[in-house]
Amino acid sequence: MAWHAVCPECGFVLAQRELVRGEAAWNQGWRHGIPKDRQFITFRHNRTRREADVKCPCGTVVELQYGHLSEEEIISREAIYVLMVWLFHAVNAAPRIQLNLRPGRELISYRWTRPRQTIAACRRPVYLDIGPCRYADGAHMVLRLNQKYWRGGVLAGSGTLYTAEAFMSWMAHGVELTPWVPPVNDREAA
Repeated sequence: MAWHAVCPECGFVLAQRELVRGEAAWNQGWRHGIPKDRQFITFRHNRTRREADVKCPCGTVVELQYGHLSEEEIISREAIYVLMVWLFHAVNAAPRIQLNLRPGRELISYRWTRPRQTIAACRRPVYLDIGPCRYADGAHMVLRLNQKYWRGGVLAGSGTLYTAEAFMSWMAHGVELTPWVPPVNDREAA
């Protein structure tokens, strides 16, 4: 599935790219446009050496996670990076993620059937790249999982939606991450 988004700050087009360094095109798409000196940042903790994917201008590390990651790896990375967030690829999972939006309200509720089980191990903020979103006229969206509740194979809770452009602008330029709010149509406003 091809996708793209444009950074409103610099006009950079975020898009799927070819494989580089043996990682997914999705990772490369998100990393493309980030200055080279803020990519693959080396951290050392005890005898462990890790490369963080991206370091934002504010100092927050963004771990771009396309494939499976064990709970042990999640715990290890969170211990090493400390100030960090996760961005998980969930574009293929989007049909299993139900969103409940209220016009004019920032906070939404979500329900994800058959989610990534290892997300339960995450203690740092989790964002999901859910790709084109029918609720936002097909715009490429990122969902922050504010609260997470597990109920028999279903992950549910509250969250906040952001455009991919807003997330990219935050990662690349330090622009404040502003939530996307479902519009209020004229009939509801009356």
